Amino acid sequence: MSCNLDHALYNKLNSTDDEKEEDAYQFAKKYSKNIPAFIKFIQESDFVVKSDYRESWDYIQKDLHSLERHTNFGLCFPDDYQD
Repeated sequence: MSCNLDHALYNKLNSTDDEKEEDAYQFAKKYSKNIPAFIKFIQESDFVVKSDYRESWDYIQKDLHSLERHTNFGLCFPDDYQD
């Protein structure tokens, strides 16, 4: 993730501890029994850097991109993932 997990997953900055806990609970509730939906979210959302590993990190580290909402976490999963 670039700036922080809350920013990447929920598009929120400076969450309180209570907000972080609630967001994490809702996220787990939504995706814990639907791994394919999670994979789709983490590979296809507007904050995903779609390139190979090295290029994605080069992009995230360039200029102020690390402060923007980006992740390359989707690279951890095969494109043809099946639950």
